[in-house]
Amino acid sequence: MGTKIHVSASTNTLIIGGGIIGVSIASMLTDRDVMILDSGEPRFGTSIGNAGHVVVSHAQPFAAPGMIAMGAKSLLHADGAFAFSAHLPLQTASWIASFMRSCTKGNVEKFTPGILSLLRTSAELIHSSGVTTTSTPTWEVFTSQKATEQAQVEAEHLSHLGISSLLINRSEALEQEPSLTPKVKAVVELGEDFGLDPRELWQRLRAANPDLVFHSNELVTAIAPSKGGYLLTTTSGMQITAENIVIAAGSWSREVGKLLGIKIPLIAAKGYSVTVPMHKGTNSLHPMIFADEKTATDPLGDHLRMSARFELTHPNDRSIKEKRVRQLYERAATVLNLPLIPKDLAELSPWTGLRPASADGAPYIGPVPDLPGVYLATGHGLIGTALSLGTADLISRYIGHRPVTPAELALSPRRFIH
Repeated sequence: MGTKIHVSASTNTLIIGGGIIGVSIASMLTDRDVMILDSGEPRFGTSIGNAGHVVVSHAQPFAAPGMIAMGAKSLLHADGAFAFSAHLPLQTASWIASFMRSCTKGNVEKFTPGILSLLRTSAELIHSSGVTTTSTPTWEVFTSQKATEQAQVEAEHLSHLGISSLLINRSEALEQEPSLTPKVKAVVELGEDFGLDPRELWQRLRAANPDLVFHSNELVTAIAPSKGGYLLTTTSGMQITAENIVIAAGSWSREVGKLLGIKIPLIAAKGYSVTVPMHKGTNSLHPMIFADEKTATDPLGDHLRMSARFELTHPNDRSIKEKRVRQLYERAATVLNLPLIPKDLAELSPWTGLRPASADGAPYIGPVPDLPGVYLATGHGLIGTALSLGTADLISRYIGHRPVTPAELALSPRRFIH
């Protein structure tokens, strides 16, 4: 048996979680000592292989009227976007009950202003970061028999929120995007949404704080109050004292919270992506959201990424099922002119990641009551990349004791810690 090497270190702010949220926060805290502990490698979360959409249009919390019916309908289909895995954790039933209670108009009214504010802040900061973004806005594409009606309702909803959108004539859409199939019946251009390569964003933000200390493969095993802050112990025997702790561990945040006696209403939701070379006929120009197929695509240079699925599961479930990869590709082929699926699925570069899904569909961002210096930055669900720098800006204001708006306060962990 190996002997653990005990190393002591101290830092002003310790961030637990080295994904897109963690490195974004570190990039905002260049005026202080910052350390990141990550339990694995970046591929374990969703920071590298997701669709790369920055979606200001998705300001409404995931728990909203109609979501229960949509989820039930999805469960009836073998390739439905929403699903349960065979690896569900014990808290699944209570999470589902809380989520169902949250699918109300009041929940939408409570959280939408704060989410929208953070999304716009994030989009602005991402543009100024120098990361490569798509030159064209995102399209929401509809293929059902009620496509025209759906598109009109979506455009009106976005207009009500003050979000830019434009109905695109079907013939014009097919002319602009030769990759679209004739099954496309309506398109809404989401004027504030765009795409990017999430790996490039993660790498750029990690490099933004040159003094950042980043420890991979370090699992926190204990957290205890100490003079002026907290003492953390890791699996390798490291002992770290920190004035501030930010829990930004994605789907693993619940487990970290337990070390401090916090019960975070959170569950992992697995998503899949494939990344394929673009060729004649599939040279997509716009990032796209397929409303009826519940699939997203994003042009990444000379490749096209496709992403889908929201499968409730255990936070350690990173298995890739061949049939899910096939279903993802086939759903995308409904909307895009794709070649036949290759016999060797490795050619699709299949990938899976875990999204941290909160019980009310809104992220948990802010200080933890009765634990001075402890902050949560998790529960971002499908829009972690989109909310990354907005979350970082908010956490940096909390740590720096700068103003926070009432809309942003609504996202605080106070709502589930009484």
